[in-house]
Amino acid sequence: MRLTRIVHSADVQADRDLDPIARGLEAIAVGYSQRFPDDLENLAHQFEVYDALYAWCRLQVASEG
Repeated sequence: MRLTRIVHSADVQADRDLDPIARGLEAIAVGYSQRFPDDLENLAHQFEVYDALYAWCRLQVASEG
């Protein structure tokens, strides 16, 4: 759920400031689109970022509980 909130906030302009990490994720996504204009290549490279962010979210949730 934590990752979902971050990604939603990064994707939806009106909700951009609902999560403090959203602007950073948006910046990373835009940067990847500049580096890899082909969608499939872009996604292949970005998965590492999302996997790392997911791992971070798991740590955050574990420390809260």
